[in-house]
Amino acid sequence: MSTMHSTVYVDDIREIKEENPFESMMSRFDRAAQLLNLDADLYAVMRVPNRELKVYIPTRMDSGRIQVFEGYRVQHNFARGPAKGGIRYSPDVSLDEVRALAAWMTWKCAVVNVPFGGAKGGVICDPQQMSIGELERMTRRYASELLDFIGPEKDVPAPDMNTNEQTMAWIMDTYSMHARHTVTAVVTGKPIDLGGSSGRREATGRGILFVINEAIKRFGMSPATTRVVVQGSGNVGGIGALLLHEAGYKVVAISDVHGGIYNPAGIDIPAALKHLQTTRSFENFDGVETVTNSELLELECDVLVPAATENQITSQNADRIKCKVLAEGANGDISGGRMSSISGFRTLWSPASMTFAVMLMPTRSTRAPRPTCWR
Repeated sequence: MSTMHSTVYVDDIREIKEENPFESMMSRFDRAAQLLNLDADLYAVMRVPNRELKVYIPTRMDSGRIQVFEGYRVQHNFARGPAKGGIRYSPDVSLDEVRALAAWMTWKCAVVNVPFGGAKGGVICDPQQMSIGELERMTRRYASELLDFIGPEKDVPAPDMNTNEQTMAWIMDTYSMHARHTVTAVVTGKPIDLGGSSGRREATGRGILFVINEAIKRFGMSPATTRVVVQGSGNVGGIGALLLHEAGYKVVAISDVHGGIYNPAGIDIPAALKHLQTTRSFENFDGVETVTNSELLELECDVLVPAATENQITSQNADRIKCKVLAEGANGDISGGRMSSISGFRTLWSPASMTFAVMLMPTRSTRAPRPTCWR
């Protein structure tokens, strides 16, 4: 069997651009391949996606004009079964981001041993500025462009950032109309009444709670005395913050795309999320200070949960992170290219929590302790 000894690693001969999600992700894959002495042929196959689709999506806006959105679907690997992965809507979506997210889905499905490969999709748009009607028309047209590429035996989309059960219902309905029969298995994360799974929406946020529960035991800490900072307020950050609040943790800060709120005595998370749902912002929520997303990451706390988007902790701010536990709630929160700049940490792997990276600071240091990575 051939080995990696003679393989030239792309990332060995150039500097990683840590702001590029795909390069950041691949730097970690390269390191894992070296440690595993991965077969050179398998390494070459896994470094690139199997298929990439770029589509343009003409959409009739409420004003009557046509706006053309750009969308992607990347299918990274089919070796273990149909591809699986979410669809996100954001102004910051890029092909490299979708490539990275698709690869991460391949790794995660393999680690937890489910028979799927990895995929991801995205549309460059600002859903906060679009009406429900505009989002539906864009989603259905996007789904129609994917008809030949998705399906229960090919590729199964799911919700991701700024998409939800309603988005999946539109995709399922569009696919079913063309199939001439109802195909509930074409997506996951759909409404319960359409065959969705109970607890699916809360699953990742609940996973954060489980991982943090175990992590704080290493410090002899209890939920009531544990200060938590959460970046993000969507399906991961918002639900995670709510579950942590209900479990007795003191959530002292939370944010959305526009910025965050902070109260060292703790925030009423149910009230804050209700305010966000009503006003689409945390602005003017009573009894808190406002902070930027970058300031929020550097707040002093016991647990930091970056649950928004990738590359939030980089070589530019890693030395200012002040948490004891860092629970990674989104993919690629820590820049792979500069991961070592956080500290000289050792890594303890927990395969069941592949969607998280929990960084634990040693307890025996006489100086400011450096974090240790536990996944």
